Amino acid sequence: MSPTIVFMYAGQGSQYYQMGKSLYEEQPVFQSWMKRMDQIVQSLIGTSVLDELYNPLHTVSQPFQRTLHTHIAIFMVEVALTQVLLEHGIVPQVVIGASLGEFAASVTAGVWDVEEGLHAVVEQARLLEAYCEEGSMLAVLHHQSIYRSNPVIYNNCDLASVNHDEHFIVSGPAAKMVLVEQALKSRGVNGLRLPVTQGFHSTAIDPAAGVYKAFLEKQRFHKPKIPFVSSLTGQEVQQFDPDYFWRVIREPIQFAEAVSYVHDRERDCVYLDLGPSGTLINLLKKIKSEIGTDVAHPIITPFQQNRNILDKLITQYASEEKTVKEESKHMLAFVFPGQGSQKKGMGGDLFDKFPDITSQADAILGYSIKELCLHDPHDQLGQTQFTQPALYTVCSLMYLDAIQETGIKPDVIAGHSVGEYSALFAAGAFDFATGLKLVQKRGELMSQAFGGGMAAVVGLDEQGIQALLAEHQLDGIDIANFNTPKQLVISGRKEDIDRANPLFKAVPGIAYIPLKVSGAFHSRYMSEAQGQFATHIQSAKFSELQIPVLANVTARPYRFEEIQSNLVKQITHSVKWCETIQVLMGFENIEIKEIGPGKVLAGLLKKTVAEAQPIYITLEDKASEQAPAAATIFAADPQPEPSVETVPVQHFEAVPVQHFEAAPVQSFEPVPVHNFEPAPADTYEPVPVHNFEPVPVHTFEPPTAQESRQLAAESLGSQAFKQDYQVKYAYMSGAMSMGIASKELVVRMGRAGLLGFLGTGGVELWQTEEAIRYIQRELAAGQAYGMNLLHTPKQPEREEQHVDLYLQYGVRNLEASAFMSMTPALIKYRAHGLAMENGRVVAHNRIIAKVSRPEVAENFLSPAPDYIVEKMVDQRKITREQAHMLKQIPMADDLCLEGDSGGHTDGGNAFVIMPSITKLRDEMMAKYGYHKQVRVGVAGGIGTPDAAAAAFVLGADFILTGSINQCTVEAGTSNAVKDLLQQINIQDTAYAPAGDMFELGARIQVMKKGVFFPARAKKLHELYLQHQSLDEINEKDKKQIQEKYFKRTFDDLYAELKRTLPQPEVEKAESNPKHKMALLFKWYFNYSARIALQGEQDKQVDFQIHCGPALGAFNQWVKGTELENWRNRHCDEIGIKLMTETAKLLQHKMQQFA
Repeated sequence: MSPTIVFMYAGQGSQYYQMGKSLYEEQPVFQSWMKRMDQIVQSLIGTSVLDELYNPLHTVSQPFQRTLHTHIAIFMVEVALTQVLLEHGIVPQVVIGASLGEFAASVTAGVWDVEEGLHAVVEQARLLEAYCEEGSMLAVLHHQSIYRSNPVIYNNCDLASVNHDEHFIVSGPAAKMVLVEQALKSRGVNGLRLPVTQGFHSTAIDPAAGVYKAFLEKQRFHKPKIPFVSSLTGQEVQQFDPDYFWRVIREPIQFAEAVSYVHDRERDCVYLDLGPSGTLINLLKKIKSEIGTDVAHPIITPFQQNRNILDKLITQYASEEKTVKEESKHMLAFVFPGQGSQKKGMGGDLFDKFPDITSQADAILGYSIKELCLHDPHDQLGQTQFTQPALYTVCSLMYLDAIQETGIKPDVIAGHSVGEYSALFAAGAFDFATGLKLVQKRGELMSQAFGGGMAAVVGLDEQGIQALLAEHQLDGIDIANFNTPKQLVISGRKEDIDRANPLFKAVPGIAYIPLKVSGAFHSRYMSEAQGQFATHIQSAKFSELQIPVLANVTARPYRFEEIQSNLVKQITHSVKWCETIQVLMGFENIEIKEIGPGKVLAGLLKKTVAEAQPIYITLEDKASEQAPAAATIFAADPQPEPSVETVPVQHFEAVPVQHFEAAPVQSFEPVPVHNFEPAPADTYEPVPVHNFEPVPVHTFEPPTAQESRQLAAESLGSQAFKQDYQVKYAYMSGAMSMGIASKELVVRMGRAGLLGFLGTGGVELWQTEEAIRYIQRELAAGQAYGMNLLHTPKQPEREEQHVDLYLQYGVRNLEASAFMSMTPALIKYRAHGLAMENGRVVAHNRIIAKVSRPEVAENFLSPAPDYIVEKMVDQRKITREQAHMLKQIPMADDLCLEGDSGGHTDGGNAFVIMPSITKLRDEMMAKYGYHKQVRVGVAGGIGTPDAAAAAFVLGADFILTGSINQCTVEAGTSNAVKDLLQQINIQDTAYAPAGDMFELGARIQVMKKGVFFPARAKKLHELYLQHQSLDEINEKDKKQIQEKYFKRTFDDLYAELKRTLPQPEVEKAESNPKHKMALLFKWYFNYSARIALQGEQDKQVDFQIHCGPALGAFNQWVKGTELENWRNRHCDEIGIKLMTETAKLLQHKMQQFA
């Protein structure tokens, strides 16, 4: 009888530099997995742990301590070693983890996949460093009774683990652990410090508990596929609570109990220590003296030849399954084509071969599917409502036939557009009839779309297409299909598709092929069909996938809970076929077979293989023949049948490439670990009602001398604000248009416990969507971020599009800018985040309204206007229940009072406005009886601790900065602009006309030092006010404008504008000379902003740079420090510095007045 193989995984304290180095150099599988995981790590933390671990300057004897690196390195080494053992046929029947080692053990057991486990480890390490003070741990070689018998030891640390009678570990904050160490020495007992910087398994890490548990609540845990014995409970675990993987590093380790549990149930065991240093083997030797003489082996140690140990283990314990596995190192993918591949005669004799399915199809469709596909007597095969059911049926039959003929099922599946339904059928997501009914409805709804068009663009990549569309203001066109790197399909209104035709054809080497369709498929214009389909699909029942399916929407494997939502999204979203093929290319030695009529996908495949690089991911595990043996080990404790079939992790391992040449390691593209679906309402818990009592105007009362010493940056502002937004500081970075408040800036802020808003003004909607995806991928659950919504009175549809996008991606925090009154888009966003909890209305979609006038503040402090709400109910944009809830809350959670800021400004003084708005807030609270306090913050002019302190003393619940963030590394503007901004003082700004509100005379505040823009903008506006046409302007001014400002003649510029302007605008300009003049003059404003963003230094005098005096004040404050150079300025660091110095200043001032 074969022994039971037990894999053991160690935790913190087992690490050292160069661990596993010999395996990394000698074992391709180990190296491959280490590199793959490191690519994911780099996407999460921005640095390579692999480079740190194997840096030749680091020796084994040097301390390897930083949690962010050691946490990740231990997990990576243990997972990579697991893959090596599995590769050689050594398969565990049980896993045991100790502390951090439970993460690697859980991956082996199939509780989550490698990416998910790695992301959880990274997030835990990051939060521990961010929230917890330094800690330490001591290993004590003495009986544990000394812990409780000595008050100094007992009161200053926690018992982390009792490994055996003469070995225990204590842990706690670093300062207290010094006292513990001294107390032990006084008793003649030495404590060995472990190489850690956190007090694991003690109160020292409690500050990170809340945020990490919030992260874990969003994760999905599977039942273990092999027995998972916990060192937290000392028993087998079959179901995981959300906080389990917090408790494994917080509560005491019960490794001895876990080993005893295994031994009691299976006495003939072989224990393999997959940790970096064999520490668990040493503990096992002590335990074994009590429980028996089971065999135990380390694999990696600092002192032995790892390869020699591994070779011995392979010889002794490799499973017979290894031979089978080596013979089958081949992957098979099936891909199903979509609309356009249909042809008369498709299906052939399959209808007779599968008569039951054919009969089902006829009954559901109401006509003969065989007659339609083979003969098409009424020329219907090309009509969407007939094409889609026909393709689904034929592809499904061809799949069944292929399986029947070969007996081999694919390892992974994908389908192009409607072909995805055949893929899901093949994977077992639904039966044939369910799929056909869905496809029938989909085809029916899509066939009803009119007024749209589509065109294939061949020879130009995505970037080139987007640039051309942006240049000609064709922002109504979406990319529907990414077929290959240089074959894309665009979709939009028919007139836009027609207008794009000559523009694309003018580009050499580009083919533009209009498609014969009546609808704008896979675009925003299919939203009505999407809504109806979303209602229809509610009644469909889905099953767990038996084979991984790559989704069109994400080009990543489906999860069960995403089947319904992805099929709905697919109608309006792009088909990411090129990326799907790249993912398939990432699986080495894979054969991709097209299942369907024709060879459409084969042609796309050939082009993608030639032009694109592979993308490397790991698939969800699937069933394995080794499952039964693992499931029956603990016969004494029978288990219920698992809902997911048991499987070892190695099923989809990398093998030598045959069909596709693998790209070099540095081309690995990290895979997003989480899809970040909108969080359920109950994850956004409202602060208890009793916390929302009216706040006194003066936030800071003079403290006692003892209290003043404790004033910290984290204590400034509203505690409720920080709780609602899950941030450490009452500080935000505001949105700056044109993407200057970039996605990188938002991510950097979020990771530091700060709230940043993405600047969406002047940015294309698709760019905003990509930014949201980036932010959600880069930030962990619970880390804050927000989006800007800019009021566009001339384009209300733009507001609606942004709100729909934010709702689609579950964006919870919105900064509302430039609103004078409420709009349907703003109300829709608010309404769709409302819920009734404990008898009260709770708003999960939070709005921070930037205001500078009392009447605007009053609008946001009031419920949504009834007349708009009722109209929206009639239009079915919101429900009657949502309308009722809207009456009980204000439109904003927070008001941000804007002072004299950069960009659009009223030139007001926030410190004058603040008392009036605070009083108004209290009056409105009393008037409407709101149960939750509306907070009031301040923005504009805040660039120094003095200004921030003034805001908090005046009663600000939070502060918001703008201009100072424009001159940071993360800001999305050019280095040339940052070089100029770094030099300004408080007097180096000026007011100029606003280009977007040119005719109305609105003003913006801009930088004036070193540029002519303010003067030239004023000149153009003055001429516009004084004259009715260009002809009325004197020759001197006309010459100056054309030669100096525009650098082209009026006629040339107008001819250029005519090619891009909508026809109504052109007609208006032709009949109205003043309107024509305005168009030409406004062009200069767009031009000046664009060249500044692009950093065209030869045109520097025309740069338009929005900026307020706060940046000048900041520059003076940091002069002479490393922050004087903008290349050392990071948005999060200056925010924390500003808050920290503000706290110190307030503390100093209060001590003076005490």
